[in-house]
Amino acid sequence: MVPVVNAVSEELADQAEFYNVDVKEQADIAQKFDIQSIPALVLFKDGKEIDRLLGKATEEEIKSFVTQ
Repeated sequence: MVPVVNAVSEELADQAEFYNVDVKEQADIAQKFDIQSIPALVLFKDGKEIDRLLGKATEEEIKSFVTQ
């Protein structure tokens, strides 16, 4: 899913910031945001979590999720 997210992040770079977290290497971040399954996309607005997208997703699903 990384290539799909990377493509979307390039396309929507002017609308959103994207960060990739390796939960094995950054377990503290995974714990802080209660990430219990991967892949997981967590959407924030004004510093607050507003939605999550869990599991594999298509490019269109990710675009729709990010631009909601």
